[in-house]
Amino acid sequence: MAKRHGQEFWQAHLEAWHRSDQTQRDYCASHGLGEKAFYRWNRREMDAVSAAKSPLTLVPVSMGAPATGHVVRLHSPGGWRIELQAGATPWLAELLRQLS
Repeated sequence: MAKRHGQEFWQAHLEAWHRSDQTQRDYCASHGLGEKAFYRWNRREMDAVSAAKSPLTLVPVSMGAPATGHVVRLHSPGGWRIELQAGATPWLAELLRQLS
């Protein structure tokens, strides 16, 4: 069974490849890396960079009185997530007003 490497391993190789003059295929061959895995991790990196550059869109929301013990959850298509206790919603509303 092939050894699985994590994000730090692939990030280091992607950074080294970017600094090299080699094609992806040549870099993989010279470092004993599987091309498919390398391509997959490179695609993940490119998708993450693209998502980070995407503009955020604020949408109007209305807020009522918070219920105790509840959590407000915000999720983005890019993967970030914020969870706040429902009592923190006035702070969130003010933050969103300042950002608009």
